[in-house]
Amino acid sequence: MGPLRWLPLLGQLLLLQPPESRAAGPIRAFVVPHSHMDVGWVYTVQESMRAYAANVYTSVVAELARGPQRRFIAVEQEFFRLWWDHVASEQQKRQVCRLLDEGRLEFVLGGQVMHDEAVTHLDDQILQLTGFNAHLISRIDYNLKDAMQEAQGLQFVWRGSPSLSAQQEIFTHVMDQYSYCTPSHIPFSNRSGFYWNGVAVFPEPPPDGVYPNMSEPVTPATINFYAETLVANVKQRAAWFRTPHVLWPWGCDKQFFNASVQFANMDPLLDHINSHSAELGVLVQYATLGEYFRTLHTLNVTWSVRDHHDFLPYSSEPLQAWTGFYTSRSVLKGMARQASALLYAGESMFTRYLWPVPQGTLDPAWALQQLQQLRWAVSEVQHHDAVTGTESPKVSDMYMEHLATGMLGVHKLMASIVLEGLGPSVGKQHKAPAANSGTKPAGYFASVYNPLTWTVTTIVTLTVTFPRVSITDELGHPVPAQIQSSAKHPFAYDLLVLTTISGLSYQYYSIRPIIEAQEGTQEPAAAMANTLQFGHRPRRRSNQGGRRLVPVMNDCYTVLFDQDTNLMFSIQERQSNRTVRVAQEFLEYHVNGDVKQGPISDNYLFAPNETAEPTWDTVRMEIVVGKLATEIRQYFYRNATAQAYTYAIYSRLAHVPQGPHGELLCHRIEQEYQVGPLELNREAILRTSSDLNSQQVLYSDNNGYQMQQRPFQAFRNNTIARNYYPMVQSAFIEDGRSRLVLLSERAHGVSSQGNGQVEVMLHRRLWNNLAWDLNYNLTLNDTSIVHPVLWLLLGPKTLTTALRPRSGLALQHRPVVLLRELASPEPPGQGTSSEPPGLRQQVAVTLPPNLHLQILSVPGWSYNTNHTEHMRHLRQGHQGKAQADLHRVLLRLHHLYEAGEDPVLSQPVTVNLKAVLQGLGSVVAVEERSLTGTWDVHTLQRWSWKTKPGHTRGRPMSPSRPRGGSTITVHPKEIRTFFIHFRQQ
Repeated sequence: MGPLRWLPLLGQLLLLQPPESRAAGPIRAFVVPHSHMDVGWVYTVQESMRAYAANVYTSVVAELARGPQRRFIAVEQEFFRLWWDHVASEQQKRQVCRLLDEGRLEFVLGGQVMHDEAVTHLDDQILQLTGFNAHLISRIDYNLKDAMQEAQGLQFVWRGSPSLSAQQEIFTHVMDQYSYCTPSHIPFSNRSGFYWNGVAVFPEPPPDGVYPNMSEPVTPATINFYAETLVANVKQRAAWFRTPHVLWPWGCDKQFFNASVQFANMDPLLDHINSHSAELGVLVQYATLGEYFRTLHTLNVTWSVRDHHDFLPYSSEPLQAWTGFYTSRSVLKGMARQASALLYAGESMFTRYLWPVPQGTLDPAWALQQLQQLRWAVSEVQHHDAVTGTESPKVSDMYMEHLATGMLGVHKLMASIVLEGLGPSVGKQHKAPAANSGTKPAGYFASVYNPLTWTVTTIVTLTVTFPRVSITDELGHPVPAQIQSSAKHPFAYDLLVLTTISGLSYQYYSIRPIIEAQEGTQEPAAAMANTLQFGHRPRRRSNQGGRRLVPVMNDCYTVLFDQDTNLMFSIQERQSNRTVRVAQEFLEYHVNGDVKQGPISDNYLFAPNETAEPTWDTVRMEIVVGKLATEIRQYFYRNATAQAYTYAIYSRLAHVPQGPHGELLCHRIEQEYQVGPLELNREAILRTSSDLNSQQVLYSDNNGYQMQQRPFQAFRNNTIARNYYPMVQSAFIEDGRSRLVLLSERAHGVSSQGNGQVEVMLHRRLWNNLAWDLNYNLTLNDTSIVHPVLWLLLGPKTLTTALRPRSGLALQHRPVVLLRELASPEPPGQGTSSEPPGLRQQVAVTLPPNLHLQILSVPGWSYNTNHTEHMRHLRQGHQGKAQADLHRVLLRLHHLYEAGEDPVLSQPVTVNLKAVLQGLGSVVAVEERSLTGTWDVHTLQRWSWKTKPGHTRGRPMSPSRPRGGSTITVHPKEIRTFFIHFRQQ
């Protein structure tokens, strides 16, 4: 497919060069020195620090000090942080402060890592970023990039939200076909060009300082050749942009570990070009990105506007669709989101512990250390070769180790907070014993914390080793509960507990086994579920069936299962009284592993040989019927003689009335899957087929923030893979009457390959003989078993529009359960009280249903909130470790709905923060900040860009931001951040 096919899609984005945008005179090239330093990917962080990363900062700082014209931009902060904390001398730190103040060293991202843009969640992006005025991207579809280059459309103003329009816009520069690396081909040498320090060597730098592939030095004999090559490239790129100002990145992966040899060669080359600028037609200068964008900002150019649509999916070549990484390493993807959710809960729990007064003797410095460790780990794994699953196995292990360590620390913090309130009589921290351990506990005390700011009604599942159990609340009253055989542990039981918890609040439960001697007492026992068995059923080659149907129902749905196939048959949604045919099955794409035979799939790429094939011959089914919930367990076997199943679906319907708090629980079908281990070169999907007339139009989310329409497109090559998109949190298909929604707790690839179909890629196991993949161990031979979770919602658009955002958050931020072993086997009322007075008396924090508390945290930042004052301290050379400020509470609110999406929920929301936060104390000041909290929003001067007339401008920012008031209004899709100051007691 040629580039012209994309031109109709670009619409108003691509404007041909107007006459006034190019001034007469030479082209001005901004040479931006940089090093792309992956936090992980092939090598661990420590391996990279030892081999090259520490040397980058050591040598760059030294070389910048030797030449005032020199510049360098640093992108990912993790290596800089490690260098600053463990390598840099005091003199080097002073040099860094001076270089930053002079603008010659520039941090262009402010994030710990350069995060991925497809499979990361918005909350995690915000956690590790600061703010910026312009935006660079590179990896967009090769056809689209070609078309944009031809039409000089690589620079534009991008408006990220249809609801916010110009209020949320940023100037965007798409890197041209050379991307972020320097063009390496030079016609006068067989070596790469402009990389005079060569290629980094692992595990240690070579002792003689001679690296592989060091470029030909700049000498009197070569300088003209180098100048001609650089100038020709600058002129080629200038033709793709509307102004004569060309961004020329100088660097690539793992560069500038010897900045001395780099600058020693580039300095005379730039001087030579400038001394011949009249004949060459080019002027060159070292620059930071800030200098380049400031230059563009001063030009009188009217820029085109792009709407909120993204650039996904990305293909680098006709048969190389980068859509496989949406699913790669599903275990890591799941763990990353679990860690993020735990951090979210731990932040608000610690904040509630501190305010209005600390409720115990917990050391705040230790608590902040636990939170900070998990903040770093969650930030690190957002890297574009981390949560993507595109890293080597040892690096994946590193990410998971950092996450596990951070999660353990926050678990300890949360347990300590709860234990402070419970007192010593309840007992020690305890995890439920393994099912076959033989331990006979006296019981457990469960503290269940709701990290959301709505009252949540849900079912909490615990695994216990006793079949008869009594569960009571803190007042000794029996609690609705159900016990059943465990689906995962053959010698254990699942205890289902129905709980209703107010916002940022706790419920407490005592769980005790009922022994035979107690069975005649009046102690209430959890209801025992009944299990119905349905034997193996063979896969049918036709769509016949539906004569022997088993109904499973609650107040919202009736789900029918076919006894002849043991598959789902249909779902009736009660509100609309519509029955939709729905069937689910597992299939696998077979992929090639031999580069001689054609395209391959790997960590990044998805290249199926043909359409997906069923992976099973028989299905066995169990229906576990209980008063609280009914669970349907479907086990898929590869063949009729197989003893073990490869796939499973565990579906659950809760038997609760809709009510004001049970609406979300009633209106979802919870599903957990077991997938694997897979055979080699297989990519496993769950395909849900319905009779919805969806026209093969899919909707999937951008980073959990907003939905994108994804119509199916036919391509000459690789159509299946190029119609896959990331699903970070939700996706849906719909027709004129109903919408089928899928909600996810981790990222997946998702597609609609047929009318009424939605398929989710759940797992991948690959191997290929591409030398590059083999050399770096990037073949993705993933033998794990994965357990992803999806929730299904079905109903009219009005209903699902209202439920989808809140249900997605309910899945992501499920209540946190902390167990303590009971110190005594005595039943309630005969021993110590289980009521935890310190925590139970906290006032709930409740927000309207369309407003989400995106964070409530004591960040413990040590810098001055006045940015000007903070910079003054840096210039004066203030050193030493500043004390963490425990009195600043960071609050971020997110309006969940688009403008016009719902007649009620899409309205602006006005809340009084003093009233909302009264449970934390008396609010004395509200200070609005930039998105990440770094700047006072009233002193933040965002750049504005002249844009083509006719585009709807967003609401002006100033009227909605009065200074200092506690009553605020949040508009559709708006995110607002505040420091809250409480009266100290």
